[in-house]
Amino acid sequence: MNNLYKYSGPLNGGYAIQDKSITTDIANFCKSTNEWNTIFAANGVTAHKDIFIKRFRHWISKTRLNSIQGLDQFPYATQTNGTTEAFTMFMMRHNKRKFKFFKGDFMMHKVASNIMGVEWEWIYTADQVDKDSAVIISCPFSDLGDMHPEHKNLMHICSELNVPVLVDMAYFGMCYGIQLDLTYSCIEEVTFSLGKTFPIIGMRAGIRFQRNEIDDPVLFANQNGIVNNFAGLLGIYLMKNYDPDFIPNKYIIAQTEVCNKLNIRPTKCVIFALSNSIKHKQFNRGNPLTRLCISKLLEEQYDN
Repeated sequence: MNNLYKYSGPLNGGYAIQDKSITTDIANFCKSTNEWNTIFAANGVTAHKDIFIKRFRHWISKTRLNSIQGLDQFPYATQTNGTTEAFTMFMMRHNKRKFKFFKGDFMMHKVASNIMGVEWEWIYTADQVDKDSAVIISCPFSDLGDMHPEHKNLMHICSELNVPVLVDMAYFGMCYGIQLDLTYSCIEEVTFSLGKTFPIIGMRAGIRFQRNEIDDPVLFANQNGIVNNFAGLLGIYLMKNYDPDFIPNKYIIAQTEVCNKLNIRPTKCVIFALSNSIKHKQFNRGNPLTRLCISKLLEEQYDN
């Protein structure tokens, strides 16, 4: 295992494990299936979107390593290009509010806020939210690989102040021990994606669940066949053959072994670990501990 100590590849970012069996399975499916001829339609309308949405909700419910309570309160679902499309729609809808993001969350929120010309700021505690705010928060939290310690307090405050919240669950499918309550009245929508669970981030296979149906470009696209049927087809296949606990169950031991060897702390998201070492400061995103992406190391450890 000495190669782990010498590993000099990137430890930043947050990307899926290039699982060899899944990668081979995807390639074989693409080569062998005759279903491709069903995704080509001049008006874009095929059965894939509806099957994808129904399968996704069912797939989420199959987790035994996590508890997701209250998704049934979000009956309106639309296929999205990953989770990012849902973020931009949420920000456009609430563009008169000041956006609050916990320090260390998805950097694209900063980029999108700047180009849209909306007010925004990084925050550290839930009490930095006021009645004119809007919030996007990841769960597991992007910089911790676990729920943010201020998550529940944030939900209480936002519900009391009627502050709209989007919960980003892009890392669902590689996490364990997450207990999420979606019944708070402040939560307008919840997003998921398959691009972190499986090596298909370029397929943009995402979904948005909403408490109330909102007429926006994503809904319009879904109603008029302007969706990624390729992502739908592949997503249906993957969710049919791999449950949301497959990746954490397969790699949790490798995660522990890698972390022990490198003297870093495992998180509840198998691809992430936390470090307090000065040698990892270059990857720090503004919090006391530095998040490291160990996806490549997990592949090597598992193979060994």
